[in-house]
Amino acid sequence: SSNIEADADVVIISNAQRDIINKTMDSSRAFLHSTVNEHWGIAVAEAMARGLPAVVHKSGGTWTDLAEEGTAGLGYDDLDEAIDALARLITDKETWNHYSSEGIKRVRELTLDSFTKKLDSLIRRIL
Repeated sequence: SSNIEADADVVIISNAQRDIINKTMDSSRAFLHSTVNEHWGIAVAEAMARGLPAVVHKSGGTWTDLAEEGTAGLGYDDLDEAIDALARLITDKETWNHYSSEGIKRVRELTLDSFTKKLDSLIRRIL
């Protein structure tokens, strides 16, 4: 459906307003990000900050920087892997709890202070 109020298993809304995005994320169990080679993925970070386990394509920054290659989120290469990852999150409470808490931990590290400390450490190693 394209109507957020519809009784549907899947709702697709293009250019959704912020209140609809928030309402949808707050009532969801998992977040599927379908973009291949996403540079970073602010939507994925937002979902993780809400405690939604993320399922992302194994390419780009969503996989390496946010999901940390499987540590803080699940990844997929093809449709079957995406479906399997979502099914695990929906049916296995332990898996859901793990990726929900790891995702929250990961986004808590995404602060200017954390970035500054990491950059300082890298520069000191070079010098």
